[in-house]
Amino acid sequence: MTEVNTAQSQSEVAAEMTEFTSMDFRRCLGEFVTGVTVITTVGPDGTLYGLTANSFSSVSLDPPLILWSLRLNATNFPIYSTAETFAVNILAEDQVDISNRFAKSGPDRFAGVSISRGGGGVPLIDGAVAQLECRREASYPGGDHVVFIGRVLRVRNSGRRPLALRSGSYMTVHSHAPLLPSDADDRNIATLKAVHAARPVVEDLAKETDHAVGLGVWGSHGPTIIWWTEASKPLPTTLRCGLVLSLLDSATGGVFAAFASPDLVAPLVDAEVEQAVKSGKAPPFASRLEFDRWRSAVRDERMASKVGIMTPGINFKAITSFSVPVFDARGEIVLALTLMGDAEEFNATDDGIPRLREAAARLSERLGFPSGHRPAR
Repeated sequence: MTEVNTAQSQSEVAAEMTEFTSMDFRRCLGEFVTGVTVITTVGPDGTLYGLTANSFSSVSLDPPLILWSLRLNATNFPIYSTAETFAVNILAEDQVDISNRFAKSGPDRFAGVSISRGGGGVPLIDGAVAQLECRREASYPGGDHVVFIGRVLRVRNSGRRPLALRSGSYMTVHSHAPLLPSDADDRNIATLKAVHAARPVVEDLAKETDHAVGLGVWGSHGPTIIWWTEASKPLPTTLRCGLVLSLLDSATGGVFAAFASPDLVAPLVDAEVEQAVKSGKAPPFASRLEFDRWRSAVRDERMASKVGIMTPGINFKAITSFSVPVFDARGEIVLALTLMGDAEEFNATDDGIPRLREAAARLSERLGFPSGHRPAR
């Protein structure tokens, strides 16, 4: 029975995956993260040629072979299809402008580009992560492309960080450091690992929701924003990395006030209430009982919010923010993810709120916090 069910399941999956459009195929291929290269060569008359390509791949170590492919209808196909030598320039993370330049047609793509010369006068783009000088070994038809095999003659490495590409968007590459096991007890290291894991989550969330996203930790002086990514329409704010936030007057602070250890939070909460009274402002909570009820509500909702906040010297227009906790393997809050937007346009019904919750849940699971468990009290 198991074999029958397995066969049926495989048949169903195969049926689901059979049909696709050219756009589906393109999107699927775009999910494969690649490096970005500029393939350069020199024509018989000494003219320099270069084009951006992410079809580069290794083939063999012995002999040293690589491949790349080019469309049959590419403008410079006749040049590359007959060139005996070429170079693969693997671009660095700060060479987006060079990638864009060589991705477009133009009369003089090398104008203003710093280059060196390799064997046979082949141009080598300065500042690249690595360069491989090659001799054309063979070429093979591949649908609407031709695949070129190159024998590597010389290599250069700079040790710089490479540029990457996914779904038509440029990315930077960071090493994937393993997280600590769930029984590790070095909390400082664990927090650093959590921050490392959260950085790409913040950037992806900002792109998906088109809202500003902040990453908060518990710092030496309380809740602190250590990283944030803007939306396509920047907020009218001077929010800075390293900004210490109020526990009671910010969404990020509210999450830490609700989920951090009461012994850790209580002195700072009392200090904020006392400061409010001294300055003639109404305290955020009239009594400890009122604060405890608010704390319980935030814990039940697993989200804190602040609507229409104006902070002198920070923002010049009212901002609304929603913040959710990220837990470690012990069930203790280690980070806060905060979504921010213009108070006139951003509210609790925004489609970004569920994505904020999902991002925090996924990150918590990666840090070892089991799905569905209750956080520490």
